[in-house]
Amino acid sequence: MARWLCLLLTGLMLVNGCSFTHGKFPFARDTKPRFAVVDWDKLVEQHPKYKEWQRQKEQLEAAKWLRDRQKENGQQQLELLGKMSAVKKAGAGQFQSAAWSAKVAEKRAQEQDALRKKREALESQADEKFKADADAVEEKYRIPLFNLRLKLSSIKMSDASQKALLQEQQELLDKREKDRAEVRAAKEDWLQQQLAADVAASQARLQAFSKELAGQTVQEQTGLSLTDKKPQNQEGQVELDKLIESMDKQIQQQEDKEKKLREDIDSDILSAIKKVNLSRKYTLIFRNPRANISADDITDEVNTVVQQIVD
Repeated sequence: MARWLCLLLTGLMLVNGCSFTHGKFPFARDTKPRFAVVDWDKLVEQHPKYKEWQRQKEQLEAAKWLRDRQKENGQQQLELLGKMSAVKKAGAGQFQSAAWSAKVAEKRAQEQDALRKKREALESQADEKFKADADAVEEKYRIPLFNLRLKLSSIKMSDASQKALLQEQQELLDKREKDRAEVRAAKEDWLQQQLAADVAASQARLQAFSKELAGQTVQEQTGLSLTDKKPQNQEGQVELDKLIESMDKQIQQQEDKEKKLREDIDSDILSAIKKVNLSRKYTLIFRNPRANISADDITDEVNTVVQQIVD
């Protein structure tokens, strides 16, 4: 028996080309490390909630921009009010304030008219840009709605069947309206983006005009300059601080919402990676590697699992 065991072990060593080195059996093999990579940025962009997250980011940036402009405008208005009070004390405040307001209103009307014309010029481009999307929505529902209307025109139909068809038709109409609304929203977003620079420039011109006009009025009546040091305990400062504080709270809420949405996206991707790796057993999975490494790209597989998780 011992002789047969020796022959068997000798045969195994010859077949496998192994030897009893380092205290290992000839049939024990080291597992070779396996690596994988994922394009995290691509996975984020393909996530079903990506557009919603982008919209949240844009709304947050817009809210921050509006808050900064509101604070800046408020401080400027407080400065103007302080200087205008000196004009009133000089005896001609009410008249000058009315004249100043009229000129500012005229300037504002001019700026608004210019923006309106700019938007009208852009709307034709927007219509052309989103025409294919709008036509696609109409084509998507044209035949299904046509078929339903044909069925409803039948005179041989029970009340229950007619009710079911009417409900199906209404559901299709609701879906079509939702798709139409999405196209209109995309068109409006595009218009706002195109007009953003013009709106900012218009506001800047109006602010500069108001400050210059008020400065001229103050200097004519009192000899004071808008560059004088701002008075202490200025009237209206408390109200402005409360307004900014309220806007800051709203911005914080939007930041929390945007952060939570991004965390959900990252969590879904991480869960999908873990699920893929259950069968692949990779040693390491790299996220957005910046160096060339020998690894499997599992981005598409992970994206497929992400879609399943979210659905």
